[in-house]
Amino acid sequence: MVNLFFCLYIPFQMHQPAPEPRPLHRRIARRLARELRKPFKPLLEKWRDKQAPGLHHWMMHEASVPMELPRGSALVIAPHHDDETFGCGGLIALKRQANIPVNVLVMTDGRQSHGHIAGINLDQMTETRKRELLDACAILGIASENIHFLDLPDQGVYRLTPEQHRQAVQRVANLILSLRPQELYVNHRIDRHPDHEAVFRIVSDAMAQAAIPIELYQYPIWLIWKGPYRWNDHPDDLEGARRLDVRTVQQQKDKAIAAYSSQHQILPQGFLGQFTQGYELFF
Repeated sequence: MVNLFFCLYIPFQMHQPAPEPRPLHRRIARRLARELRKPFKPLLEKWRDKQAPGLHHWMMHEASVPMELPRGSALVIAPHHDDETFGCGGLIALKRQANIPVNVLVMTDGRQSHGHIAGINLDQMTETRKRELLDACAILGIASENIHFLDLPDQGVYRLTPEQHRQAVQRVANLILSLRPQELYVNHRIDRHPDHEAVFRIVSDAMAQAAIPIELYQYPIWLIWKGPYRWNDHPDDLEGARRLDVRTVQQQKDKAIAAYSSQHQILPQGFLGQFTQGYELFF
């Protein structure tokens, strides 16, 4: 089926490290479209939020196929503290039960999660999120020495200069060469969050630079919740995922999710439900 979008929806354009300036007429058209969309945005967002659980349920039970637990050593890359648990917590717990090595790399410093709330100490939030991540990973079976931090600016990865992008790619490539994982897990390439999509580009470039055999898996976080405003409840572009059964470790994953108490208050209502149903999706 062909997906139908509201005519006022403008898809997110993936930023390149050194983008070419858009022609003037395109910039004017995009600005006009944003202005025209504003009056409808609250209604459309409510519709999208209401539609998201149904889309996730369809993906989980109809649009995906079962997969066995991959048995290779793994590097799980998270844009922010909690993405590794939301997207891969069950997989991590299962691998650690089988004594399979798992490392986690967190790309950002996490300081801007509450940046829109007056009176929040951003430095303190950075420490809080790091502490929550260590607690969550310990619950999943990962020791602190297997956790790595890149400390890129939260809400700023997509704004890195070409030189900063190159440095980030080099650091990730160095870690890949050091750990030499057989599998790499990273957020979906079009995960509807600018930091997440920028992280995927860094990781993709780092894998190319490291040039060693790795099986790549992409996990969705915001892909469904912040996707386009859809007429279609069963969109073709969300089909093809693989579904991992993590029901035997779901309680363990739930405890790890609970460790991120600072984040629960700012996430959309119902958002966490997609990560507590006993299955995880990978592309």
